[in-house]
Amino acid sequence: MTTLDKITDNFSQQIKTSGIIKIDDIPNIDLYMDQVTTFMDKALGKCKRYEDDKILTKTMINNYTKAKIFPAPVKKKYTRTHLMLLIMIYHLKSVLSIRDIGILFQPVLTVKPTDGQDDFIQNIYESFTKLQLIIQQTMQSSAEGILSNTNHAKDIIEGYQDEKTKKILLVLLLAIRANAEKQLAERALDSYF
Repeated sequence: MTTLDKITDNFSQQIKTSGIIKIDDIPNIDLYMDQVTTFMDKALGKCKRYEDDKILTKTMINNYTKAKIFPAPVKKKYTRTHLMLLIMIYHLKSVLSIRDIGILFQPVLTVKPTDGQDDFIQNIYESFTKLQLIIQQTMQSSAEGILSNTNHAKDIIEGYQDEKTKKILLVLLLAIRANAEKQLAERALDSYF
């Protein structure tokens, strides 16, 4: 097994163990800020790159509220709906700007709570987790096949003898792909909102 095969195999295994927070795993009671950050750290801990990375801080959450991409807490407590939005924001913030997230969530946040905002957000969140599962499975297959012979990337990368060069090229390949998908997401957002 080549170094590149080991890297992609390791990534494939990590994808299998990355958690998707199902709606049933979200507390159905209102939480104070400290409880929210503790829940988010535990629930999204597998997403951390480094052990000391912060998932969400109080400042981040307050900034999302000030930017109007996140509703204010009710009597300093955050509902299950707040947690669903925070989980989605967490996953979006590395790809979209805060402004873009605000544009994306504007249709959600303009629905009044009395008109079923919680149900609307819950439906979006349930579909979000289904999409996560589909992408997780796709990424696992992609990681296993990213360097397959049908993809000429392996020929380019394996053409080098130096392992450092191969690793650099693999990272570049993945970054190019991620950037293309980020641009596609931005174009979709601009087209539809």
